[in-house]
Amino acid sequence: MDKENFIAVLKEFKKECGITLRKSERVTGKQLQNRTLLNQIENLSTKWFEHLEPLLRSSFNLDEDVILIYREQFGKLLELSGGKPSKRVVQTIFDAILRSFHINLLVPVQKYQGILSKFPNLDTILNHTTGLENDYLTEAIDCARLGKRRAAIILGWCAAINRLHLYIQKEGFTRFNQASLQMSAIQTGRYKRFNKKFEVHNLSELQMSIFDGDLLWILEFLGVIDGNQHERLGICFTLRNTCAHPGDTTVSDENALSFFSDVDTLIFSNKQFSVETNHDDVDSRAG
Repeated sequence: MDKENFIAVLKEFKKECGITLRKSERVTGKQLQNRTLLNQIENLSTKWFEHLEPLLRSSFNLDEDVILIYREQFGKLLELSGGKPSKRVVQTIFDAILRSFHINLLVPVQKYQGILSKFPNLDTILNHTTGLENDYLTEAIDCARLGKRRAAIILGWCAAINRLHLYIQKEGFTRFNQASLQMSAIQTGRYKRFNKKFEVHNLSELQMSIFDGDLLWILEFLGVIDGNQHERLGICFTLRNTCAHPGDTTVSDENALSFFSDVDTLIFSNKQFSVETNHDDVDSRAG
């Protein structure tokens, strides 16, 4: 849901809370016993938990302490709606909600400028992809726009590494294996610490047995990427690892945008990694 529509939803929700408060004030006696009114209170509370709170947290980065205040208030209303609650207690809760609703909820959403929403061209990365990688990136972009940045980066890297695997398949596994042998024999310079020798025979073996970091080193050795491109892709890979393992490190919108920009520029839009080829040629090289 975009910001404009969500603001309208919040305003309507606030209006419904005010109407429910006024109805409760007109009730005679000390308890609320009217089932229709109690159902309205229940429905409002449920709407908060199922629709509003998740969007406030994921799409608009609302402060967790603020969310907790309303979670407690609507949680209490949800509990009270199942019985015959005190009219005074219900009114006190609604008063507190409405008193702070504009400042605590509406204003932060109105002021929020999600960085990802400023880049409508993010979808253009899909124009440079096909097949499986397109599926991964479509889901990755959806996750990013929902504020699920870690999931977005993990899926985005899956798409990126898939393209690199397909490129190696196109070029032939013999070339890849020979590069690892040559690198392992180097005793000085940039590649002196690379000591692995690979014997990869097919795409499945490449996917299952070669670490992504080693793959980047071999691509640099082959001259497909240079040292600076290797470093930038290495940062993308490190970010992917950060997202895939538990820890306190946060991933910002800026991190996600930088990631997608780099994998698009360095891999998907890079003519070096074009995988258009004759299928018979691929089969003969793989064999």
